Amino acid sequence: MMGTQSTSSRGSGRKSLVGNTLVTVGALSSAFGAVGWLSALRSPSILTIALGFVLYGLLPLVVGVSFVWRGLGAIEEAEAARRADAVSRAALLDALRGGATAREVAARLCMPNAGDAERALDGLVRDDLAKLDVTDDGELVYRRDPETLLLLHDRDVN
Repeated sequence: MMGTQSTSSRGSGRKSLVGNTLVTVGALSSAFGAVGWLSALRSPSILTIALGFVLYGLLPLVVGVSFVWRGLGAIEEAEAARRADAVSRAALLDALRGGATAREVAARLCMPNAGDAERALDGLVRDDLAKLDVTDDGELVYRRDPETLLLLHDRDVN
């Protein structure tokens, strides 16, 4: 349900990179199509003009527009995943108010089991957004620092 920030960020970063690459290639392909079509218009033969319009104009334009469309979709998916990750981390941090075990966090956030909560909380610990304490009974208690919300806000704004 709630993934760690680092795993989600890597996936979002890759998806965003792929999206930006597709948009760039699509724009270049569309520009090539426009120039190719204009070049084909200079030919004296109608057959060459028709063939040039399809091969040098229409085909690169269609490929370019489809690349741009898919690239923009990938960028939007990456941004949505980043926003969802920020909301998940904020909910986890809110559930840690005053310290809590993974079982308590799972109950507060209606997660299916404590194992999912523990994996998500371990991600917060890895990202230095939460601290892990062990009680005298050997129970793991996750805590957040008051400064954590400022760090979280700064990371998500940038």
